[in-house]
Parts: sequence; C-alpha cells; structure tokens
Amino acid sequence: MTREDKWNLWNERLQQQAESGHTVTTWCEENQIAQSQFYYWQKRITNPPQEADNVIIPISMSSPSAAVVIETPSGYRISVNDTTVMGSLPDIIKALP
Repeated sequence: MTREDKWNLWNERLQQQAESGHTVTTWCEENQIAQSQFYYWQKRITNPPQEADNVIIPISMSSPSAAVVIETPSGYRISVNDTTVMGSLPDIIKALP
C-alpha cells in the first residue's frame, strides 16, 4: 500500500468515525482498530508536517571522474559519478521518504 493509499484510507476512516456519532473508543472497538493508531493518523492528517525548503547549491566538479556523495538525514546515501545526472538530483532527493 502506498503512502497516498494509507493517507486516503485513514482520511476516510476519520470521516467515518466523525459521521458515526460514536466516541473514538466505541468506533475503534467496533472497527477493530487500536486507539493509538487512530490518534496517530488523526494527528498526521490534521497537522501534516511542513515540508522544508530544499536548498540546492550549485557545485563545479574539478574532474569529470570525481564522485559526489550526498548523505541525507534519514540515512540515504547517493553517489554520483556521472555529471549528466546532476540535474536530476533535486528530483531524486525530493522522492526520498
């Protein structure tokens, strides 16, 4: 299930609970969903995280054979040896979770 699918599923569940007239406790018991999971998704959907502005810093490579290595805070490591893909790096980084 993709992130978008999960988001849509939980958005629907939150609406169903609100329209049911039941308390969260009752609705979760009837739907066999842990309250902690319900509140987790409620918080995520009602207060989505703000996307940080990406900062792209142009660099010049001293040698065409030099490698550029980027390590993200979430633990991904991207190594690029080909200057022709440098323009794609912002899109690659945005696609990472």
